[in-house]
Amino acid sequence: MGRSWSALKKKRRSLPIPGGPANCYNSRRSFQMAKKRETGADIDWYLISIDRLKQIGLVLFLLALGGAGWWFWHNQKTNPKTRAESAIADARQALNALAGAPDFSAHRSEFNRAQQKLDEANTHLNATRYEQAHTVAVESQTISRAAMSGGGDLESDAQLITVEGDVKYQKGAAGDWKEADTRTALMNGDWVKTGNSSSAELIFSSGTLYTVGPNALLEIYSSVNPATSRKTNTVKMRVGSVEVATTSDTSTVRTPGTQVVVEQQSTAQVGVREEQTSIVSMRGGASVAPEAGGTAVRLGTGEKVSSTPEGTISPVKKLTMPPALMSPGDNQVFQLGPKLQVQMIWQPQAGASGYVLQVSRSRLFSTQEINTRRARTAATAEVTSEGSFYWRVASVGADGDVGPFSGFRRFRVSGGSTKSGITDRTAPVLRMKAPFHVGGQFYTIAGVTEPGATVFINDEEVDVASGGAFQKLVAFDKIGRNVVVIKAVDPAGNQKVESQVVIVEE
Repeated sequence: MGRSWSALKKKRRSLPIPGGPANCYNSRRSFQMAKKRETGADIDWYLISIDRLKQIGLVLFLLALGGAGWWFWHNQKTNPKTRAESAIADARQALNALAGAPDFSAHRSEFNRAQQKLDEANTHLNATRYEQAHTVAVESQTISRAAMSGGGDLESDAQLITVEGDVKYQKGAAGDWKEADTRTALMNGDWVKTGNSSSAELIFSSGTLYTVGPNALLEIYSSVNPATSRKTNTVKMRVGSVEVATTSDTSTVRTPGTQVVVEQQSTAQVGVREEQTSIVSMRGGASVAPEAGGTAVRLGTGEKVSSTPEGTISPVKKLTMPPALMSPGDNQVFQLGPKLQVQMIWQPQAGASGYVLQVSRSRLFSTQEINTRRARTAATAEVTSEGSFYWRVASVGADGDVGPFSGFRRFRVSGGSTKSGITDRTAPVLRMKAPFHVGGQFYTIAGVTEPGATVFINDEEVDVASGGAFQKLVAFDKIGRNVVVIKAVDPAGNQKVESQVVIVEE
């Protein structure tokens, strides 16, 4: 389309020169100008039609419109309010579907629980607590859909595996309180409470273990995440204390004003009182965030924070770690005599101004035979009866704050191998309960033996209560037939062996 000056120059050379000499000068001048311009860069000219410009403009407009639409959709999708409203709408739809189910009368309690969660979600939404509204709405939806599915394919959210003293549970918020036992299954929305000098252990399907202290009230707040189909390990503490030990998954403890997330392979203690909550990371790590949202505070091993019901979190405080226990050795046996004295010794801990010693007949320390502060690193106790005793020590910091307790050690006191001069040759009593499926790969192996006997399950020693009861949570990795060997040995060395078969289905 475009013509270069070079092309024009060639054309002029082929034309005659009119006007004779008079025009020779002009012709020569034109030639010189063309030659001068020839030394510059060649310039090409292109012609673009109006229709082509319209097409390009339309494409650019559509791209801009698509980008704006994606930006709007992405921001709406990730908007906390929109997410909460969407979850509430889904929960309401699931609740309506449950209400219209043919067997609705059989799921009245689930309907009430789902309705209560939906009302709670709307309360959070109206108070602009969008994250809480979303979470509770998902829980409501989970309850409704689990009821409609019959719950046959769903495992319990948690299982009580140890009960000491006055422990009760409630199905939902409107049911009657019932006595709990080691085979009580707990679902989302169920409640557990412990009385004075009582304690309990409950386990989630992921293996996370909750140890609940005396005078506690908590709610199982677990649910299934619709996006991942995974269960969450969550407990809402109203009052009391709980120790959380995680395995391969995190676990969440909701308290008045805060939310505590215990990391994988970690242990943390959470204590809720009317005026404040205390959180101590004993192993691994945990994070504490205000319930209404905000920056989370991370705790490492041996660190502590306090929080108020309004969500105000104190600065992180470093606690004095527990001392190492030295004597007596773990599972050491003493013979009962007229004045049997057992000396407990532990190593000094740097920075400790004193120590707290606890001795109990319970490995959960729901009751204490001894609970005292000591300035020294040793204590002597007089023992007047048979049985197993557990002891642990915590360090007291310079400011008087008590740090986390050490892991416990156990010693046993036996009445001896003779009775009225006659050697004991009788095997100990060993009565087994049927293996109980807790959930997933976990089974409880439990039974009763005589007080003072030692029990091994698959060659691993287990704790025996003062009355002779014992149990162990066993995880089976093998699908199919598994054999469990239980052996009881009394102080005289007599043995009793039993075996149980556990069939693990895939």
